Amino acid sequence: MSLEVTEVEPGVARLRLRSWQGRLAGYEVSAYLLHGVLVDTGFPHAEAALAAALDTLRPRGAVVTHWHEDHAGNAPMLAARALPLWMRPECEATLRTRPVVKRYRRIVWGWTPRLGAARRDFDPAPLEILPLPGHTPDHVVVWDADRRILVSGDLFLGVKVRVAHRHEAPRRLLQSLRRAAALEPRLLLDAHRGPVRDATAALRAKIAWMEETIGAIEARRASGEAPRAIARVVLGREGLVGYASGGEYSKLAFVDAVLSGT
Repeated sequence: MSLEVTEVEPGVARLRLRSWQGRLAGYEVSAYLLHGVLVDTGFPHAEAALAAALDTLRPRGAVVTHWHEDHAGNAPMLAARALPLWMRPECEATLRTRPVVKRYRRIVWGWTPRLGAARRDFDPAPLEILPLPGHTPDHVVVWDADRRILVSGDLFLGVKVRVAHRHEAPRRLLQSLRRAAALEPRLLLDAHRGPVRDATAALRAKIAWMEETIGAIEARRASGEAPRAIARVVLGREGLVGYASGGEYSKLAFVDAVLSGT
């Protein structure tokens, strides 16, 4: 497990968290620190490394973009340390129930402990918190209007992301992407891809790809094609992550999410 703190630009730090399990799966996670606010907490396997880094960084509070274990995984530890936390009520309710996650997620990230400590709220101003659901219902982003920096959680992830969870809402995500693009950010801080410099253009490219892809899926379904065949033609053959996740995070799940109508 490694945690590297680097400067993205003056006043903006990236906390890059990597583990051997994540490397095998092809994933890493970044949290960000700006205006003294930590955005996201990383995954449970990184708890000790994050705790040590925060002893030095000393944030005034943390924002959790959504409940998934690679973003909220250390929120219970931060709450136990009495660090103020901002999260949506739905996110807090989920963390207090500690939902079961599949084995592949526990191997790669760990399983978030139950949030038991009282949560201290705080005001992250001058940062703004914007609800932009789709990836999850509780998903938020953090917007620095003065510097036009968008800390995006899992809103973006890349232009052509051909896999999804079945619980995702692609049309709602598309609406959220349009709202984000309308802000015209110059810098996007993505949890998995890192800093994206040409942020507005990247968001617009993703919007165009999603519109085209959702349209193609709907057209093929209207002509009678089965979801599995649609996934193969529109998105390509299923990759390793689709099989490793038992189909939970896959191209077929992307098609199913589109066809669910959300």
